[in-house]
Amino acid sequence: MARNIGWLLGGRGFTGAASLAYLALAARALGPQGFGTFSLILAYGAGIANLIQFRSWQAVIRFGAIHHGAERRDQLHRLFGFTATLDWTSALLGAVVAVFGTALAAPLLGWSSIEARDAALFGAVLLLSTGATPAGILRLGDRFDLLTYTEAIGPLIRLVGALVAWTAGLGINVFLMVWATAAIAQMLVGWAAALIIHRARLTLGRTAFRQTLAENPRLWRFMVQTNLSSSLSAIWQQLGVLAVGAVDGAVSAGAFRIASKLASSFSKPLETMTRVLYPELARLVASNDHATLRRVFLQLTAVSTVMAALVIGLAVFAGPRLLVLFSGHGFEGAYPYLIVLTIAAAIDLAGFGLESIHNAHGRSGRVLGARLIGAVTYVFALALLLPTIGPIGAAFAVVATSLAMRLHMAMSAKRILQRKGGEMEES
Repeated sequence: MARNIGWLLGGRGFTGAASLAYLALAARALGPQGFGTFSLILAYGAGIANLIQFRSWQAVIRFGAIHHGAERRDQLHRLFGFTATLDWTSALLGAVVAVFGTALAAPLLGWSSIEARDAALFGAVLLLSTGATPAGILRLGDRFDLLTYTEAIGPLIRLVGALVAWTAGLGINVFLMVWATAAIAQMLVGWAAALIIHRARLTLGRTAFRQTLAENPRLWRFMVQTNLSSSLSAIWQQLGVLAVGAVDGAVSAGAFRIASKLASSFSKPLETMTRVLYPELARLVASNDHATLRRVFLQLTAVSTVMAALVIGLAVFAGPRLLVLFSGHGFEGAYPYLIVLTIAAAIDLAGFGLESIHNAHGRSGRVLGARLIGAVTYVFALALLLPTIGPIGAAFAVVATSLAMRLHMAMSAKRILQRKGGEMEES
């Protein structure tokens, strides 16, 4: 775990720094109005991707760990083919939704016909260039070094492209092209790393598809549940930007996105540990080593809780300076969003291992239940707070959502850890 955390922290450190840098360049180049429109288009494409794309890497690790440990390579290759097929199918479906969905989104967000066209094209490209199976293959194979390199491609292209666009004084279209190019390149490099360098294999076809379902009990249920739970967990990240834009315009939407980005960046290092923690917990569950699993989980949770308190203090005392440093002048209105969204990020950070311990035990249904509770809380809070206190209500809705989900999963995790054995239950 220490070695893998080292690789991912290095990669995530670069990704986080590059992400802040290229968004800062976009904010300075486009100004409050232009950056707000850019943020709304990004949120539109990413929101559809979050709803439709499968998080297939979780199934690759959850079920692949069993086949990998038993050296059943044929079953492993069929599993890879199964998840890749779902990736590609959902990508095509999402691209269609992105193209035709602008007819509904444009009037709500105040887009012109040109902006609606740009949003449709960008959303389609973003959907077609996503897929989680290669990342799952590399994590399962303990190739976090390759994963780190492949995940750095997209941020590197965005950083270089944003620097060129900012220097040349180019507009929103160029920034969207840079983002789309980065997504395509990262997808291609990820597959190359998994199939060529790591030498993974995909077994495709109807027969292999049926065999995979027979060889992996509850696979389909697990994938649907984890996809729904992940979609519900990510929906407020984009819906908040879109809701603020619809209520208060593009300038407020851009400020909300900047605050959201900064708030999430405070917790990125420990979020990275989740990507290492999940495969390790899956292996411990497969080997029935419940004592080690409990000890690792509790130790990491204690560390993350201390870090959660520190990030809130950082946002309160250094927030205004960070905003000016990040985006320049004109985005000072993002500070209230930053404080509230940092509290939500701290709540998520304190319970960063809760989802991993559930999925490692095959209890994805409980995670889905928590996500559903969070989604209902978010929609209710958003509908109540936006009309009464304005755009800041979108940030408070995120806090309510994070608190509701983490409390639900914490109570469930307590029951799991109180068990004497680590045997799996049906979700």
